[in-house]
Amino acid sequence: MFEQEILQQLKTRYKNLGLSETILKAKAKQLSKAVEKQEDIENAVAGVEDDLAIFQSFADQNRTLAKKIEDLEKGKGADPKPEPTPKPETGTPNPNPAPTGDVPEWAKALIESNKTLTESLTKIQEKEAKQTTAQTLQARFTELKIPQSFQKLIPMDKVFATPEEMEAFVTEQKANYDAVAQEFGNAALAGAPKPLFGEAKKEGEVSLDVQAYLDAKKPAKTNE
Repeated sequence: MFEQEILQQLKTRYKNLGLSETILKAKAKQLSKAVEKQEDIENAVAGVEDDLAIFQSFADQNRTLAKKIEDLEKGKGADPKPEPTPKPETGTPNPNPAPTGDVPEWAKALIESNKTLTESLTKIQEKEAKQTTAQTLQARFTELKIPQSFQKLIPMDKVFATPEEMEAFVTEQKANYDAVAQEFGNAALAGAPKPLFGEAKKEGEVSLDVQAYLDAKKPAKTNE
């Protein structure tokens, strides 16, 4: 009901926090659900100071992180080394020690998290690429009439830099299969029984030359 009035008071009261319009609008919408009378707006706005201070802290961290990431991407690395401060007198602690240039722990944790996510993404992409390659290889081998029994012996998880490299691999495997098939074919022919005088024309019959040989072996008939 009083969302716009609450928003204006939030902007006025907390303008020094540098919060975005989006955050202030969200907070005004939230407060408008609890404020029932106009005279309660001021107290409601004052009561969210701690919440908005936390939002400011997050906003500052995000800006710092964005700057760090930008510097890392540009190859700048850590911030330039500050000018050395005068050495304090002996026995007197330096109230403002020079920064060491070390990366904050929260930044280290975030960088490590990003590294882990990147590695996981890379592994997923590699797995998907290998699956796609395997499917392509299987399709090509099937097209070339290489049986599944032989395909199981071929490594399907290879990675190829170019399509030409993949095609060369396919050609090589086809040649390997043809050589194996020829070898097994020759062995099968060598082990097959061969007829003595030729092949029969029909099943159960003998060829003419075999029949002539059998007739010649019959004893000659004598006239009594």
